[in-house]
This record gives sequence, C-alpha cells and structure tokens, in this order.
Amino acid sequence: MIQRFDKLWIGIIIGFTIPLIVLLVLYLEGNIADNYFYFIKKLFTDRLLSAFLRIGLIGNLAIFLLTFNTGFTYLPKGILTATIVYGMCIVYMFYW
Repeated sequence: MIQRFDKLWIGIIIGFTIPLIVLLVLYLEGNIADNYFYFIKKLFTDRLLSAFLRIGLIGNLAIFLLTFNTGFTYLPKGILTATIVYGMCIVYMFYW
C-alpha cells in the first residue's frame, strides 16, 4: 500500500502545495478582507512574501521528516526538491 504513493512526482506536488496551504491558513486566520491573490500580490510588492514562504517551509520539513522516517524513499526526495526550489526563490526575493 505504501509503495503506491512512493513516487517522486507526488512528493514534488506535495512539496509545492504545503507552503501555499500554510499561506492560505495564515490568510484565513488573519481575517483579511482582500482577495487571496491580491493578498499574495501585496505580500510580493511589500517584500514580505519570502518571510511567509519561510514559515510555509516548516510544513514541508514536518512532512519530509514524517515520510522519511516511515520508510518512503522517493516521496521525501520530491518534497526536498520542491523545498530547494522554494529556497532558491526565497533567496532571490530576499536579495532582489
């Protein structure tokens, strides 16, 4: 059963969506009246998106450790790949 979900592409999809879900939760908890996409655009223009994505990567770390310690082999590699791509984007946004 575990082997069916142990795919690299599933890990990449999970790794890219977890920080966006964390951003969505922060948006919903903040009771912000703006549209979600306007909220993301405003974070980008105010140079705060990199800080919020760093918070979102904590979710990737938790999922990575959970899958790594339960015997998956390819799923954590996909999550790590997405985390590295997010990290490069964060560094770019931070120094831009």
